[in-house]
Amino acid sequence: MKYVFLLCTCMLFSLFSCQDPIETESAKALEAYQSGDYQKAIDLNQKVLDLDSNSTASIVTYYNLSVIYREQQQWQKAAEPLLKIINIDSSEVNAYADLGLVYLELEQLDLSIEYSTRALGFGAENPYSNANLAVAYRLKGSYEKAMTYSNIALSFDSTNIKALDNLAIVCESQGLLQAAIKYHEKVLMYDSTHIQTYPVLSNLYGSTAAADKAIEYGEKALVLFPDDINMINNMGFIYLELKDYSRALELFESVIDLDTTYAYAYNNKASVLLQQGALEKAVKAAQKSLSLDADNAYAYRNLALCYAQLGATEACCKALEQGSQAKFRLRLQETIAQMQAQYCQ
Repeated sequence: MKYVFLLCTCMLFSLFSCQDPIETESAKALEAYQSGDYQKAIDLNQKVLDLDSNSTASIVTYYNLSVIYREQQQWQKAAEPLLKIINIDSSEVNAYADLGLVYLELEQLDLSIEYSTRALGFGAENPYSNANLAVAYRLKGSYEKAMTYSNIALSFDSTNIKALDNLAIVCESQGLLQAAIKYHEKVLMYDSTHIQTYPVLSNLYGSTAAADKAIEYGEKALVLFPDDINMINNMGFIYLELKDYSRALELFESVIDLDTTYAYAYNNKASVLLQQGALEKAVKAAQKSLSLDADNAYAYRNLALCYAQLGATEACCKALEQGSQAKFRLRLQETIAQMQAQYCQ
C-alpha cells in the first residue's frame, strides 16, 4: 500500500476558517513534511493534537503522524497513533490494516495477525491485509495459511508484490525451486525496481544448474549492488562452477578489496588457485582464511588438498584432523574421512 500524507490545506478543512489555529498548524505541518523536515512535522502535528485530540477530525492528524513514523521506520511509534484512531472510531478499517503491517515489521506476529484479521472483518476484498497475514503466517511457520492468504491477495490484485514474494519464499523453503523462480520472475515483471529479487534469482538459478540465467541475474545484481560482498562472493562461486577461473578469482579479489577480514573470500580464492595449480599461493590463501576464522572445515580441506599435491603428507593429515573437528564437519565428514583414508593410513 502506498502511503499518502493526509494533511489537508485550508480549502479542504471546510469546517474551519483560514485563521483557525488547527488549520494553520496543519498547513505548517504539511509544509514541513513536504520539505523533508520530519521532526518539525511531528511537532506541528502534536500541536494540532494539543488543540483537539479526541474528535473525529483528529483522526486525520493521527494518520499523518503514523505515516511519518512509518517512513522513518519507527514502527513502535507508528503504532501509537493508529491505536488512538481505533479508540476514537472503532470502524476505521485502515487503522486495523496499518496496524497489521506495523506489528509485522515489529515481528509481533500474533498482534499482526489479530489486526489484519480484524481489518478483513470489514471486507475480505483487501489484498493489503491478506498479504500481510500471509507473511505473518509464513514467519510463524504456517506455510499452508501463508499460501492461502497470498493467493487470496492475488485474487483481488494479481500484481501484489508482497503476496508474490511471499509465495516465492514459501516455495523455496519447501524445496520447490522452479516454482520459487516463477514467482520471483513475476515480481520483476510487475516491478523491475524490486532490486532485491535479482540476487535471489541468481542464487536460485545457480542451485538449479541454470548457469546462463544465474549469470544473467547475477550480473544485473552486481550493477545494482556493486559493493555487496555476499553477492560478489556468490557470483564468484557461479563462475568457479563454470570453470571460468579468471573471472571467479577477479570476483573473490573484489570481495577482499572491500573487506580484508572476510575469511571465506580467502578460502574461495584458495579454491580457484587450487584448480589453477597455483599450490603455494593456494596454501597462503587458505592459511589467511584460517587466521581470520580457525573454525572452517572447508579451508582445512583446501589446505589438505594443497599439501597432498605438494607431497607434504604430515601437514595434509594435520589439516584433515583439524577439519574433522571444525564446524560444517557433518557436511564434509565423508569427504574428510575419505581423504584421511587415502593420505593418512
